[in-house]
Amino acid sequence: MKFFILGDSWGCGEYPKISKNFLPIPNTGVDYYLRNLGHTVTNKACGSSSNFGQLRHAYWTLKENSDYDYIIWFHTEPLRDIVNTVIDDAVDGPIQYPNFKNIKEYDQALTYINDRNYQYAQDTIYTEFGIPFIVIGGPGRLEDCIDNYTFARHKIYSWIEELLNLDYRLPRNQMHWHRCLEVFSTFNYKNRLPILQELQEVENLHKLLIQSPLFPDDSHPSRECFKQLADRLDKMLHHD
Repeated sequence: MKFFILGDSWGCGEYPKISKNFLPIPNTGVDYYLRNLGHTVTNKACGSSSNFGQLRHAYWTLKENSDYDYIIWFHTEPLRDIVNTVIDDAVDGPIQYPNFKNIKEYDQALTYINDRNYQYAQDTIYTEFGIPFIVIGGPGRLEDCIDNYTFARHKIYSWIEELLNLDYRLPRNQMHWHRCLEVFSTFNYKNRLPILQELQEVENLHKLLIQSPLFPDDSHPSRECFKQLADRLDKMLHHD
């Protein structure tokens, strides 16, 4: 099969404990292990990327070549879209998220961001190219509203919850928690309780990551996790 990968650093592989350049260790990502299983892979995932930034990049890349069986999307935090597109992109921000500034509650804003990204994946990518998605919740768990769309043929709602064997849901923003404060101050959300709760949940998550051998740098899964993920995808798709 032919795969096209998009997403943040979780689409790149294992990271070392100490890395001045914040670069992944070569040949440790799901792309490497899928190739070992005989698949062809194009990987456009990039560290610190936002969901919409990667979807937009994927669209223009697929315009040049769309010969793929599946798109694998490592889903990240909606906060990155708020910072990178709503705040910093005066051109695409109002187009992709036209009603964002009318939303008065933080939780509603996060849901809106994710839903608009799913609409883009559905209407702009899936409608034009017809390539089904495998969407994997990494640093940002999937929004429940993704079930309203047909582009995502397979979903892992929160891979990090599975790896840590958690019996509760993690927040939709799990790594770049400091951006919560920037977003909160920029849009002056009145109800501070959701963001305070999120910050506490993220702090608790980081304690679990530090204790887990599955996250060598306390942020990214190990190469063995990516190998197991590749095996899981390979077996799952053979039953399609």
